[in-house]
Amino acid sequence: MDETLRWTNLKRHEIVTLLKDEGIEVSVTVVDQLLEKHNFRKRKAVKTLATGENEHRNEQFERIEQLKGIYHAAGNPVMSMDTKKRTDWQVVSSGATVHPRPGGRSI
Repeated sequence: MDETLRWTNLKRHEIVTLLKDEGIEVSVTVVDQLLEKHNFRKRKAVKTLATGENEHRNEQFERIEQLKGIYHAAGNPVMSMDTKKRTDWQVVSSGATVHPRPGGRSI
């Protein structure tokens, strides 16, 4: 990781608005130039494919089964839920980036 980089979640027009609120009139072009000059980058969410390969993966499932048995034995209900939205995905270029497949449906 490059230690000289700084990150912002703000959009360029948001920066313009914030500066205007402080009495500083600048254009988006000037904001671009200032961000570049001071080594700022826009932080972007990156989606990667889960490979499902983890050296402790099986241990995780065995522990879940163990806990389910303990809870059932104590008379407690056990619920299982998937908290991720499922979408048809396609791998793009190097395989490191994924995008929803055009026309893909959410389940």
